[in-house]
Amino acid sequence: MKGINFIWLSLLLFVPVLGLSAPDPKKVVEETTHHLLAKLVEVKPLYESDPEQFFAEVDSALGPFVDFKAFSRGVMAKYYRRANEEQKTLFEKTFRLGLIRTYAKALVEFDNQKVEILEAGKRKQKENRASIDLLIHGKNGEQYTVNYSLGLVNDDWKLRNVTIEGINVGLQFRSQFAAHMQKYRNNIDLVIDNWVVDV
Repeated sequence: MKGINFIWLSLLLFVPVLGLSAPDPKKVVEETTHHLLAKLVEVKPLYESDPEQFFAEVDSALGPFVDFKAFSRGVMAKYYRRANEEQKTLFEKTFRLGLIRTYAKALVEFDNQKVEILEAGKRKQKENRASIDLLIHGKNGEQYTVNYSLGLVNDDWKLRNVTIEGINVGLQFRSQFAAHMQKYRNNIDLVIDNWVVDV
């Protein structure tokens, strides 16, 4: 698949979309994208000098806008019901750590490529669901279409899934989790212990 790192780079542009009285979603995305790109310029040197702090800075910028609980629940899929509360919490934490670190490493390669925030996605909207489309221009002239699936959580819109060039990232992770369950003979603890973000 071309430009695999754009799966992570595309997360850079995710922002919450507020309620009916909020600014235009496109404007919110544009403003927040500018803020996140500025943040990247600020913290990028930490990647070499203090990578743990770099990861923490990325987490502080991205974390509030991702519904890790719903995202990780979707990844576990049918196995979520089999897991106890401790396992669910631990996987959510492990999933977040892996996603943030992989994303943070990809950010290092992000070099002021052009990003277009498009209008709301064409998918049918529900009261507590929304989608936003983007177009990312790569270094060599490539273009990557991105869609964010958002969910309403406590009056805030949060990221629940990403689709890049028609590839559903959440479903990729779900397949990975299911394959791990087979590999580790349905031992959820072993799956969590051996979880590595892989797409």
